[in-house]
Amino acid sequence: MGATTVWERWDSMLPDGSINPGEMTSFNHYAFGAVAKFLYERVAGLQRLEPGWTRCRVAPAVGAEFTRAAAEHVTPQGTVSCVWNTTAAAGQDKTEAMHVALPMLDAGENRETVVGPATWSFESTFRRDYEWPVQPLKPKS
Repeated sequence: MGATTVWERWDSMLPDGSINPGEMTSFNHYAFGAVAKFLYERVAGLQRLEPGWTRCRVAPAVGAEFTRAAAEHVTPQGTVSCVWNTTAAAGQDKTEAMHVALPMLDAGENRETVVGPATWSFESTFRRDYEWPVQPLKPKS
């Protein structure tokens, strides 16, 4: 019928590690994917703006009940990551700390920018100096 993802079981692996013997068993249920997408795009803030991650945004939703988050994503351009946490002493405002890692601009060149509270926009040029698609790793002997 075509709409199997919606109708598939969400409890395909039972608490004891065995596979549910019922029909429509799935390990790729959309409900789990939706939660994962929310966690890395909103809580951790890793957002792809263009195909292949040639442009991305790091904009975590800091606050609410979350006090920390960390995520990384390996893209064709390199690894993008964000780690943040908040701390607050009794009667004081929260302080936020964030560490963001973006792919290198050129071979051997790194850039670090420290900014204060505000809205910031950064752009940079990326030149890939490796072969794509990446070849699979050979098993260790």
